[in-house]
Order: sequence, then structure tokens, then C-alpha cells
Amino acid sequence: MRSKLRPYQSEALEWALKTANLRGGAVVSLPTGTGKTLVAIAFVERWLRRGSKALILEPTRFLVEQTAKRFRYEGIDASMIHSGVKERDWSRRVIVTTPESALSYLRKKYGAFPSPRAVELASKEFQVVVIDECHHTVGNDPFAQVMQYLYHSTKLGLSALIPRRRTGEITYYIGPIRRWDFSDLRGKGYEKPYMIAEVYEAPLRPIEEELYRKLYELWLSNPLVSNFAALALTTLSRDGCDALRDSANRPTAFAEFLLRNVPIASLPREPHKLAVLERVLEDYEGNYEKALVFVNRRCTAELLAKRFSHFNPVKVIGGRENADPKARKNLLEEARRPETRLIIATSAGDEGIDVPEVDLLVFWSHVSSPLRLYQRLGRGLRPALEEGKVKYAVFIVTPGTRDYDALPESLVALAREGVDVAGIFDDMSSSALGEGLMMAQKVKEISHQLGVRGVGSEALVYSLSPRYASARVERKILRELEESVRAGAIFYFYDVSDVYSEIQSRAEMGDTEVYVLLGLNERRYTPLDELEDVMKSSPENFMDSSLCIDPISGLEIKGAEEDTVQWFKIEMYKLVTSGARASKVADLFESLASECPTALVRWRFKVSYVLIPIDDHSMRLTLTAEYGPYMAKNIKQIRAALYNTASLWNLISGLAVGSEGVSLCDRMVKILRARGRG
Repeated sequence: MRSKLRPYQSEALEWALKTANLRGGAVVSLPTGTGKTLVAIAFVERWLRRGSKALILEPTRFLVEQTAKRFRYEGIDASMIHSGVKERDWSRRVIVTTPESALSYLRKKYGAFPSPRAVELASKEFQVVVIDECHHTVGNDPFAQVMQYLYHSTKLGLSALIPRRRTGEITYYIGPIRRWDFSDLRGKGYEKPYMIAEVYEAPLRPIEEELYRKLYELWLSNPLVSNFAALALTTLSRDGCDALRDSANRPTAFAEFLLRNVPIASLPREPHKLAVLERVLEDYEGNYEKALVFVNRRCTAELLAKRFSHFNPVKVIGGRENADPKARKNLLEEARRPETRLIIATSAGDEGIDVPEVDLLVFWSHVSSPLRLYQRLGRGLRPALEEGKVKYAVFIVTPGTRDYDALPESLVALAREGVDVAGIFDDMSSSALGEGLMMAQKVKEISHQLGVRGVGSEALVYSLSPRYASARVERKILRELEESVRAGAIFYFYDVSDVYSEIQSRAEMGDTEVYVLLGLNERRYTPLDELEDVMKSSPENFMDSSLCIDPISGLEIKGAEEDTVQWFKIEMYKLVTSGARASKVADLFESLASECPTALVRWRFKVSYVLIPIDDHSMRLTLTAEYGPYMAKNIKQIRAALYNTASLWNLISGLAVGSEGVSLCDRMVKILRARGRG
């Protein structure tokens, strides 16, 4: 392993190894953000030395990708398998996957039911199993079903919170539990935060997914109803189907839109986030005195008050009934009573809530404004600074929608205020988090229809917009493409064959001065999950050779400290001037990602007045290509973009060889070195 364990991590590892050897399994309960994944990797490494094969179960595809990357960073080759991966390699010694994918594999190989023979064979294949968020291994959850097949395997369970009512089942399925709280970690390399944030995912149900796709297509292609479609998308993903139903019952133009386009009567009666909220309150049982749930709609507050009546809830809704200062004072006094365990506040009513006893904040409807988000958190959790007590914030979000898209920037703002969001960033470290996945699916469908690898922006606009689309619709589609690139769902590249054809055409016309600007119209888009296939099918566009990027004026990094940016540019300058390959530069970007995962990077490839010899004359070429913005953590995107940059460089330098008696690379290196001295 490359990383060194902290004292408390070493303590947890040794206990887990000893207990697992004696009892067949162990459960390590460490607070969020303490590096449980590193403990798991060290545990697996010990067993790999004995020739074992390991299965690592993560609750989401986002965490699958993050954990697999961390295994590889530590020098352990791991196969990453989830529903979005086409090529699934189950033969490697370390498999990181979701419980759903693991269950499908086990059923297919060993039978639909875990017979004694199936259990014996499955446990021999995967002698070691790591179960992250192991409080899911109960009931009929896929985690629990996988555990039935792997009953005889050595197990390591990980969780920040072990609900009391689930302790028995978890011990039965995995092994003895040991908890490390913040007092146990004092003086052992861990600094206690005053607040820990966590994300729970609440996916849409099939009928809601279909409705979301329909609304998305309306929003994208029909300018007459795009505003209403956008509002419906937000309402469905953020608040739930009951909020859509409530909106449809109002005398508004939005209601008319909903009644025309949404099958209100067939929607579920309860919002998709309700069951997840129940799980949150259950999981945190024993860790909070009072919970404060933020919702956006009055109808949601009313529904939650009825469902959780046993919590003696208080609604802080806002409006006329709470406008009177005396009435509001009485309401807050009621909220402070010991028997009140749940406070439900709407966005119109959460101003001035000051209940120090609140130690669990739940964001049912979160806000996109970092300032507004921090104001909300501050009301419930700022007192923790004075009390020295750790409090919790939970975000219930809908994956694959704009509800997820609003979260990252807010979390960055919280991290700057000292809030521990490490667990969330792990969960959100996938290629794409939100609505970018929807656009990626559209790009995939169109590329398959056209039978091409990489679709041009013009073809996408034509396919996604109505026949006589306005400029506004086209701009919206292009803006969505850019946002999807930034989210990590889509990748674009420039086809060097197209670039060469353009230069050749201009040469045949006898032009002596040629300016080529590679922009939106020259880009070819592909969903990220098909990028490897695209790279294999067109290797001329993705060369691991030297490349030329001016790190001084052609590279932009946002969201990182100035010292980090300067360090990065200096290191990149060294690589470029030494003729390093694109893969070496990509490794440098990976180092940046480990420090600033959410930083945005973009660069410009530019060559100016390159002399290209033609049969009977010479042509001066200026060419510019823009790349990004990419989030630093989406290293797969960045690596492919660097390879594409190297391919452009290889094309231009090949055309310019012999011109002016000096190679193009030599001239660019001289320029960079001169700037570096300046």
C-alpha cells in the first residue's frame, strides 16, 4: 500500500483481522470521514497474500467507482462492476461492485436460491467479503441476499452508524461489532469535526422515471413550454409526485401544463423520498435528540407531520398563521419541548429557527445556493461549536436528476467552513451525478441510430430539437452538452482526419494564411461509458505521445488554492518542456484530483504561424482547440482529452517537419522556456 494508516486505523485493522480469524467476520464502526475505505484495503491486502479472492460491496455505483480507484491507487488491481459497465471481469482477485450486480452474478452461476451446495461454492470463490454501509444487510435487501450465498466467507463490515434494532441481524450475518466514537479517536490522528454531512439516495420509481424523461424532452425541445417543463422536473425530483399533484390542483397556467402532460391520477400517492426519510430517522436513532427536516412545499410538511405523528412533530410553515411574532414564539417554544422530536420547516418558514437541541438536519428539499444552505445549517448546527458536540446533516437526493446537480457547489462551500463532507464526496465521485446522465443517454441513442463513434454537435441539435428549432433551443442543447461534459457524463474530442481534411482543402485552394478554430461544430460527443470503445476504434485520435500545452497562458484551473495552481503549472511546464507523453501529464492531473477533486480545469491547444511546406508554396497555419471544463476527479475524461491533444500535436508537427530548419516541438519548447525564465 502507498498510504500509511493512522494509529486509529491500524488499531481497527488489527482488531478486525483478529476477530475475523476467530469468528469468521467483524464489523468496524468508525465515524464518517475517518477513512474506513483504507482500513478495508489493508484488510483485503492481508488476505490477498494468502491467495484469496475478495468481493467488495458498495451501496451505489458512485462509490463502486471511487473505491475501485482507491484500490488501484494503493497498488491493488480491482475490477469495477455495476449496471453502467459493459465489460465485466469477474476473474480478477478483487471485485468492487454493487449488491445488485453481485446478486445477479451469484444467481446466474450458482442458482436462484442459496442451497447448501451453492453457499459452499460461492464462499470458496469469494473467500473475503467487504460490506460497506453494512447496516443494509438485513431483511430482503440485496446486501442481505448476497450474504446468504457467502455465509462461509470471511467478512468485514463497515458503517458509520449501526442502528440498535439491527445489531442482532448484522452480528448474525457478518460478525461482532466494535464501535470507535470520537472520544476513542482523540490523540490518534483524527480531529473531530463539529458537523458531519452525509447523502442518502432516493431514486425515482419506474413510472416517475418515464415521466421525468418525457418532461426532459419537452424542456429540451419545446420553447413554448420549456419553463413549465423545467419547473415540473425540479418539483418531481426535489419534492416528489405529491407536490406535482398539489400544483395541478391550483388555478394556474402551470397547473394547466401539468394536466395536459402529466398522468396525475396514475402517480404514486406518496413521494419517492418518504421511505428514505424513514430510514434516515431509523439509522440515526440514538444519535439525535431532535431532527429538523427542511422541505419546500406546505403539502410535503403536512404529509410528513401525519406520517411521523409519533415524533410529536411541529410544523414551521410560514405564511399568515406564523407571521404574528407571538404565534411564532409559541411555536418555537413548542419545538423546544423534550417530547417534540421532529421539526418540519418549509423554505418560507425556516427563518429564525433557533433550537440548540437540534442535532440532526435532514434536507428533503435542498437549495442550490451555498449561502442559503449554510444559513440553514448554521441555525441548527452552529451551537455545536460551543458545545463540542458533533451533529449531523443528511441530504436526501434523487440520482440522475437536477436534484443531484444542485448539490456539489453547496458542499464545497460547506467544506470551506469546516464541515466534514468527505463521505459525500466519496458518494459523488462518479463520472456523472445528475441530469448529465440523461443527456448521455440521448447521445448514446443517437450515435447508435447513426452507427457512428462520436456524434457531431449539429447532428445532436438536429436530432434533439423540433424541425424548425429556434436559436434559443439550439443554444439550450449546446449548453446542456457543455454541462454534461462538466458533470462527467459525456466526452468530446476532435477528429484529426477532419482537421487534416480542412487543412488540405485550404492548401488546395492556394491559401497562404490559414486560421483553424476548432469549436462546438468540430466536436464529436460520446457518452463516457463508451469512451474506451471509441478510443480503441480510432487510435489515431488518442495518441500517448508528447503534447504541447502552454501551462502559463493556455491552462486554467478554478476551485483550487493559488499555491496549488502555481505548483501544478510549474510541474506541467517541466513535463511539456521535457517532451513527456500525455500519460505522464495525466498522472499529474491525477495528483491534482487527489487534493482538489472538484476543481475545474480547461486548456487551450494553440499553434501560431506554423510554416507548412506545400508543393510549390508554403502555408502559415494557426490552429486553436479548446478542451474542458472538466472536474479534476473525472480523470478518465482528462486523460482521453490529453491523448486527443497529443494527436493534434502529432498531426501539426508531422505536417511542419523540415520547415524553417527547426522542428515545431523545439520552437515551442524554446518559447515556454523563455517564458519560464521571464
